[in-house]
Amino acid sequence: MPLDTPQPPRIKRGEAHTVHTRGLTLLRSGHREIRKLKRANHVPTIHGNKVWNSSFLIMDQLTREKGPLRLTADSHLIDIGCGWGPLAIFAAKRFRCRVTAVDADADVFPYLDLHAAINRVQVDTLRCRFERLTKQRLADVDMITGADICFWDELTPVLFNLIRRALDQDVKRVIIADPGRSPFYDLAERCQARFNARVVERRTQTPRALSADLLIVDRD
Repeated sequence: MPLDTPQPPRIKRGEAHTVHTRGLTLLRSGHREIRKLKRANHVPTIHGNKVWNSSFLIMDQLTREKGPLRLTADSHLIDIGCGWGPLAIFAAKRFRCRVTAVDADADVFPYLDLHAAINRVQVDTLRCRFERLTKQRLADVDMITGADICFWDELTPVLFNLIRRALDQDVKRVIIADPGRSPFYDLAERCQARFNARVVERRTQTPRALSADLLIVDRD
């Protein structure tokens, strides 16, 4: 959703340590505004220390969606393991939908807020572990996304159960992207055995050559 509050930091196009892609301005870890947050002792501890590449492949997938699965201003998307928030911010800006960015690490949110301000959008935030996203929390959600979030073996059953709860609450689609870690493929196998799920490979040349596999789980 558009943001109508205080002026964000001024970021010039072509400025060092910036990425401009898909209508977004994103900051790398060496940018002065990112360094400022680090000096303020905002130091994420659960890998939320940069923009993760798989986010861009989900952005591409979201733009491909057609019909009832395409996000609209009436949609509610939850981005789990949001980190600095590029995917959440993209959805809010591109589709003008309601977005809730979820992460277990409170120290990622200053980075997300910074990026939301720069990109002039509003994103709701929620500090919550995956296993604590209850059916009540998921009741009005249309889509769930998550990039680079299945990196430990113990996350596989946690995410499987989250997907099950989401489908029980009529979430239309879950998209999880990963560059190819074994816990992700274990999750994909479980989902394909139980749900209407598939794995697709995606590649992009923007902002550079990247690839990831997407686990896409649809409500029957």
